[in-house]
Amino acid sequence: MNNTNPAETFSQAKRAAILSATIFPGAGLFFLRHYVRGSIFAVPAALVIIMLFKNLFTVAFKLNEELTAEIEKGNLAIDIGHMWNSLHGAMFTSPYWEQGKWILLASWILSITSSYFAGKKIDQAQAKQ
Repeated sequence: MNNTNPAETFSQAKRAAILSATIFPGAGLFFLRHYVRGSIFAVPAALVIIMLFKNLFTVAFKLNEELTAEIEKGNLAIDIGHMWNSLHGAMFTSPYWEQGKWILLASWILSITSSYFAGKKIDQAQAKQ
C-alpha cells in the first residue's frame, strides 16, 4: 500500500498552474509569491470582468425600471424571455466583450504557462537542495 500524501505528489509547478487555470489568471503566481508577475495577468482580466459587469448592471437597472413601470400600471405579467435576452445580450453583445474575450483568454493561457514555469524553477531549486 502506498502511504504517500497526495499533496506531496503535486509539484509547485502543477499547483501553480492548476490555481491559475481554475481560480483566476495570476492566482498560481500569487501562490508562488510572484505578486508583480501575477498582477500582470490578474489586473487586465479583472478590468475586463468589471467592465462586463458594469454593462450588465446598467441593463439590469433598466429592466428593473421597466418592470416597476409595468407593475405600477397593473400589469403583473413578467416576460422572462425578454429579461433573459436583455441580460444575455448585455454580456455577449457588449462592446467590452469583443476585445475583452481575447484579453481574458490570453491572460488565462499565459498565466497558466507562466505559473507552471515559475513553479518548475522552484521545484528544480528544491531538488538541488
